[in-house]
Amino acid sequence: MEAGETRYAIEATSVMEVALPGSDGTSLRGMLEVKDLSVLLGGAPESGTGMVVVLDVSPTLAVRVRAVVEVADVAHTPFFLLPAGLGETLAPLTRGAILHKGRLYLELIAESLPQRGVRTPQPLARPVHLLESPPDRSLVFESQGRLFGLPLGLVSQVVTRGEAFSMLPVQSGAVAGVFPHAQVLWPIFSVPAMLGASAETEAFFVLTEMAGQNVGLCATRVLGVLQRFESTGERGEYTASGLPGPVLFLDLQHMFS
Repeated sequence: MEAGETRYAIEATSVMEVALPGSDGTSLRGMLEVKDLSVLLGGAPESGTGMVVVLDVSPTLAVRVRAVVEVADVAHTPFFLLPAGLGETLAPLTRGAILHKGRLYLELIAESLPQRGVRTPQPLARPVHLLESPPDRSLVFESQGRLFGLPLGLVSQVVTRGEAFSMLPVQSGAVAGVFPHAQVLWPIFSVPAMLGASAETEAFFVLTEMAGQNVGLCATRVLGVLQRFESTGERGEYTASGLPGPVLFLDLQHMFS
């Protein structure tokens, strides 16, 4: 099923009924209060009528979702544990994620869904550290109109976003979502969001590996590998020939250690 901007899976044995909501969208046949699943998990409210999924938990819980995709046998689909670095987002509510027909679904634990109020995920805050000097060779990429640089030795690969990417129901913090690649589920961060902007999903992901930890970064475009940087006089900021602006180098190894 889909709720908000995120896709979810739940065991079919936990589902009692799938139905259309009432005329006002707040109850099912005037008997069960319908709660917005996206809002319960910390996301934005649904904009349309959607569908109601009644869950076999105590007390019975009826949730509104944007769409019910299908009932499927997922016993042999790839399964991923949620990666480290997401903070207290969904860990208590999910078993992990499954990759079904090229799309990632977060597998919810029905009994753990909140019954009252809204669960507000707490993203893990990371202090910003800047490099004192530019690396010999660096990958330069653009995100939300600003240029950033990474030591080339940290970069594993640059990939396009694709349909496998899944957003998380979190409206704040630097995490944009999660992405399955090479049998690993990568947390995808927004570098501008680390600096105070909002997290936006962009067309490319720069996948990095730091001391065994996988971290993906959103990018609008990748400008390539450059060297011979010169300081602009601002801490952590450098320029190089042919670039349209200054490059900010974050010390990601320090930030994610």
